[in-house]
Amino acid sequence: MDATPLRITPAYVSAMEKLVGAVQDLSRARDLDAVTAIVREAARYLTGADGATFVLRDGDQCYYAEENAIAPLWKGKRFPMSICVSGWVMLNAQSIVIEDIYADPRVPVEAYRPTFVKSLAMVPIRRASPIGAIGNYWSSHHRPSSGELAILQALADTTSVALENADLYTRLQGMVQTLQGQQARISEQHASLGVFTRALAHDLREPVRTLIAFSDLLRNDAEVEGDEDRQDTYLRYIGESAERMGSLIDSVSRYTRLDAPEPAEHSLCMLGDVIADVRQNLARMIAERNATLVHGPLPGLMADPVHLRQLFQNLVANAVLHNEPGVTVTIGQEVIDGRPGFFVSDDGAGVPEAAREQIFQPFRRLADRNDASGLGLAICRRIVGIYGGRITCEAAPEAGASFHFSLPDAEQPGPAMEDEMPEIANVLIVDDREADLELTELALFRRPRLHCNLRRVRDGRAAHRILSAADNDVDLILLDINMPDVDGFSLLEEIRGDDALHDVMVIMCSGSDYEPDQRRSAELGAAGYLLKPPRFASFRDIVVSRPGLRLHDDGEGLTLFRTGT
Repeated sequence: MDATPLRITPAYVSAMEKLVGAVQDLSRARDLDAVTAIVREAARYLTGADGATFVLRDGDQCYYAEENAIAPLWKGKRFPMSICVSGWVMLNAQSIVIEDIYADPRVPVEAYRPTFVKSLAMVPIRRASPIGAIGNYWSSHHRPSSGELAILQALADTTSVALENADLYTRLQGMVQTLQGQQARISEQHASLGVFTRALAHDLREPVRTLIAFSDLLRNDAEVEGDEDRQDTYLRYIGESAERMGSLIDSVSRYTRLDAPEPAEHSLCMLGDVIADVRQNLARMIAERNATLVHGPLPGLMADPVHLRQLFQNLVANAVLHNEPGVTVTIGQEVIDGRPGFFVSDDGAGVPEAAREQIFQPFRRLADRNDASGLGLAICRRIVGIYGGRITCEAAPEAGASFHFSLPDAEQPGPAMEDEMPEIANVLIVDDREADLELTELALFRRPRLHCNLRRVRDGRAAHRILSAADNDVDLILLDINMPDVDGFSLLEEIRGDDALHDVMVIMCSGSDYEPDQRRSAELGAAGYLLKPPRFASFRDIVVSRPGLRLHDDGEGLTLFRTGT
């Protein structure tokens, strides 16, 4: 049916003024949300309708994206184009006016019956191959004029252009972001090339010069011939220079490999296992410098295990190498800007405030060491950046250094997974001998690939501090009997006398099978007695025979879970 003839009235002039304003607003719209917000207001008030809808074509369906009406219509719903008035408008590429919706066979009256609608007008968005429609609705029988219909169609035509502009703008924005990403990658690769050039021009030249000089002396200096002490010294210099060259080459290689364009393979990495690998890799350094590495319960992260291992290993090695012997390094969780984060701290000499940014730059060292490449913390920053995070140093002279970072893109298991999986058990090994600590961890956890949150301490007082802390959640203690100061039996008596530690399982460990010690362990409530070095089979038999812990084998390794009973 045709609309009523066009008449120039004050209402028509006012509507045209509103249309001009809507056109101006649409010309500035940069996305679909902005377009729909403008149309939902303009479509109703341009014609004085009681309701308006903004419909988009979605395949073979009509999607009612937005509405503005005196009562709810169909916002957010989809209907087949074949049964919908807006579908008819898009399929036929023409407008429609229906004065009585119950008298027109194109109207799905059951969908309209719950609404206020008595009359409607609908126009296509884009007249050739319509991509949507704009509808007006009235609560009483109403026949819009030709002017009102023309204004509504003008709004639809402008909307079509605005949608195309918004799509073009979005694609251009995507192209700009891609170009910016490519430019950032080029800048990073230039930086890596600079690192490589610096290594060749300076840091690699020094050990090469040393190696050549002392090799020449060994070959050509007559005074060295027959002097075994000098020969041994020169050979040591040569060996140290070769090791430094190897370390530098490895570090530069790791640094430049972080520019690889292909995404890394991410898998669920239990950070407790990562720290166990770090401890094993740095075992010689930790022992030689009498350092202690401790950590609390740590979660799993979806990440490249090589990245995580390198990140934590560099931070731990940095703390051990750049402090006096005897330093304690602590790894833990925290909240950074409302997100899960981590820290690696030490109780060493600290870092001057002016150097806290400098230390993350390639080859910027606070002290010249032959056993440090100068790239460790730079690699840490690159890895943290790969996962969308940021790493900072908080440190004061003589108060220790603390590195804080988050890894936002290392997706953690979701709530559903966490609800389905039991909690991983927390295990504490207490032994005053570093060698026995290492052997126990190797025999009971690393070799059998037993996953848990593992901590190690070297005396009873340190263990007592952990157990008496408000956030203590230790499930199992492997406790050495013969320790200075506070021995194992004394600590076991304290544990069994504390109601808060009633459920903690304790296994006594000793290098002797002295029967009175075994009997006293049982009397004090120990779950079992292990001879050192411990055997995993004996450990497993003790654990599975008691409530509270459960061993689970997933075919790739074992996990120790707490059962809560």
